[in-house]
Amino acid sequence: MFKRNTRPSAWRAGGRAAGWSAVLLALATPTWAGDGPAILKAPSDLTAGIAAMPQIAAPADDAERRINAAVKRLDAKALEAARECKSEGGQYDYWERAVDAPMRGPRFLSYVITDSWLCGGPHPNSNTMSIVYDLTTGAPVDWTTLLPASLTGKLALAEGPGRTRMVTLASKTLHALYLAGYRPKTAGPKTDDADKECREAVTETYDGQPPAMMAWLDAKAGGLAVQFDLVHAVQACADTVVIPVATLRREGARPLLADALEAAHAQAVK
Repeated sequence: MFKRNTRPSAWRAGGRAAGWSAVLLALATPTWAGDGPAILKAPSDLTAGIAAMPQIAAPADDAERRINAAVKRLDAKALEAARECKSEGGQYDYWERAVDAPMRGPRFLSYVITDSWLCGGPHPNSNTMSIVYDLTTGAPVDWTTLLPASLTGKLALAEGPGRTRMVTLASKTLHALYLAGYRPKTAGPKTDDADKECREAVTETYDGQPPAMMAWLDAKAGGLAVQFDLVHAVQACADTVVIPVATLRREGARPLLADALEAAHAQAVK
């Protein structure tokens, strides 16, 4: 998925510190549920290099308590996966996790979780998962109630290496919007071979079927972020593309989703 980890251990240590600082900065602003602000708190790392899932501080209702309980379960699963990695790996094995919350209300709370690990294999791996919660119910969102069928396409449940589960969307229209926003070309130097390889990798389909894509809400970018997995050789090509809220409206996204994104974006860019 994105931000693949293929760098040496020295980079991992620095990247982990920088990533955690970014998370703390992102969590310094409040979220808004249905009737008032809620603030995310960032607990201490679960263990060295494994960030804990931010929780809603002083949850105001059952919905917010359900979200906190859910993210605690994700923490427990991450620790279990890290322990198994250590038992399988050798001297240089590691497991790291970074967490971001790019949408913190109104109505929706997005988490993006990136796991990076080496468990005795020939090369390190990285994987990103996303979960979007409805702050009024405490449950993961049902994309079919927020996006038209042309964008949701075929839904499936995917599980990441840290046992995080998420719903993926496989839609030709969604994939086309991803490609339209992928690495916009400029009047600069001619596209190099590596860039050409990436464009081919993200365009490729299997038996004409669109890729299974993860989606989350990004307040700062003001849209629906989408991404999908690629084979290890071209993992670095799997950029995140944000579909602007104006495009979502044109494609038939529900006003509830579009309005929440616009309000969050207005707060994020102040």
